[in-house]
Amino acid sequence: MKKLKACRSCGSGELMNFLSLGRIPLSSILSSDQLTTPEERGSLEVAFCRRCSLVQLAGDTLESPRPAPLPWAEGLLEGLPNSHRIGPRTVVVALEGSHPALLHQFVEEGASVLYLEPHPGQARAASGKGIHIREEAFNRSYAKALLDEGIQAEVILANQLPAHSSDLNGLIEGLAALLDPGGVAVLELSYVRALLEARQFGHFAHHRLHYFSVHALHQLASRHGLRLLALEELAAGYLRYFLGKNQPTETLVDRYLEKEQQLGLTDSTYYLEFASHVAAVREALVALLTELRARGQRVAAFGANSYCMTLLNYVGLGREVIDFVVDEDTSTHGRFLAGVHIPIHAAKKLLEARPDYLLLGYLPDELPAALEAYLQGGGRLVVAAPYPNILKSLIMQPDR
Repeated sequence: MKKLKACRSCGSGELMNFLSLGRIPLSSILSSDQLTTPEERGSLEVAFCRRCSLVQLAGDTLESPRPAPLPWAEGLLEGLPNSHRIGPRTVVVALEGSHPALLHQFVEEGASVLYLEPHPGQARAASGKGIHIREEAFNRSYAKALLDEGIQAEVILANQLPAHSSDLNGLIEGLAALLDPGGVAVLELSYVRALLEARQFGHFAHHRLHYFSVHALHQLASRHGLRLLALEELAAGYLRYFLGKNQPTETLVDRYLEKEQQLGLTDSTYYLEFASHVAAVREALVALLTELRARGQRVAAFGANSYCMTLLNYVGLGREVIDFVVDEDTSTHGRFLAGVHIPIHAAKKLLEARPDYLLLGYLPDELPAALEAYLQGGGRLVVAAPYPNILKSLIMQPDR
């Protein structure tokens, strides 16, 4: 994999590599027959652009699994700026990863919905009256093809595409071309400030190339004649952005931009400090868990996902420390976490094996019932971020 020499957004060479997580597997989960074959890995390095503030992976695009779509966040129709209410003549173009339930909501309001979804399974899930599906990927050339057909969108659902697209400027250029002069494009992106403040370095992943601050998105949109009109806070550290052409900007956007300047998100020092925090987390987590094992305590982990995989591979914790991983996704059961080869089981394994501690890379919004029962039975949690600690309960109270 070649090192990135120019920013994927502004094209400048003013990149600063601030975090290296090592050579991380490209897949998160392995089957038993894959344990004996060499794993494909890539160097997971993260850079900051001093010119436009975009945080990005410092390497070429890698072939990796398609990311799972975000859980459907309700309220988009109600949250659209006042000038973009949906009516019978509204043309909506939905791009890859759009949630079927949301598309049906637009249809119920009378909109004409065109869904561009190159993955057949996702496309079939959205089939229904009023939704016109094309198994096509969106880019600047396909935007031109739609314009040649006479299609221009009042609403474009771009979802997470800017985070994953290797042709970032081509994507935004296509959005600007296809968008009606009074229209709005909607993006839902992980907010880099939330990620960094919580020290969630496990969220850096091969399939997610870009990590946006409001400032970085504002710079990118402006370069292509788009304005950041409004934003909305979603759960789990995500922001919903509304882009348009000539409409006025809401004051919340300005407040976010001012706050980022105050905190230093447009300066390289902020990111170097984050990298030093990550190194401290790694050292402290290794020390804590190896001490527990030396005392004869058994440790399991929660989450068979790319986050947990990246965390354990970077920190260097394998089966000598972690007995097993539990996850609710039945497709992962009987398989292994990549790189560290820790076996994956259903959450009920916690109640059968009764490990003394359960490692969480982060505190999820809700824990499965089996984990609740594990805690009620005397099990204890170890959280890795924002700093390794043993908790007495799901409330952030350290065990003293």
